[in-house]
Amino acid sequence: MAQHTLERFDADSNTAVLSLDAGIYPLDAVYGAAYALIDRAYVLLDKEARAEGKGSRFLIQLRGKIKLDQAAAQALSGEFGNELLSQALRRKVVKQNGGLIEEIVTQAIAGATGASLPQDFLDDDDDDLDFLDDPLGIAVPWEEKFKKDGKKNA
Repeated sequence: MAQHTLERFDADSNTAVLSLDAGIYPLDAVYGAAYALIDRAYVLLDKEARAEGKGSRFLIQLRGKIKLDQAAAQALSGEFGNELLSQALRRKVVKQNGGLIEEIVTQAIAGATGASLPQDFLDDDDDDLDFLDDPLGIAVPWEEKFKKDGKKNA
């Protein structure tokens, strides 16, 4: 089973049951996908061993907070599958870039606490600038910049 499947839909209990091979997605991706749907459905996760003894599968029970029909249950199942892919990709990106993310957060926290910054940020070539210097003319008062030629506004 390469994807999730809608095992059954019960209109009386407003419940759809999905199954997913447990070896395809990590458990935290399943949790993330379930969390993304909790605004529209109550989610119950379960895991069962296969009858053949080859692996296990997740059973995801989605009970709609509003009345579901077959099409709405199928759409909710599709959204769950899309969110599974999104969560798995997010997990992979974090795993690959964990060191970089950790370094950026460390520098941000160090900067916020007033700790010294790396030497790259401590350039001494700006020492000759004064805050009163205005080479671009940005600090010119509005009245001087837009005054009429020789006329005073009354």
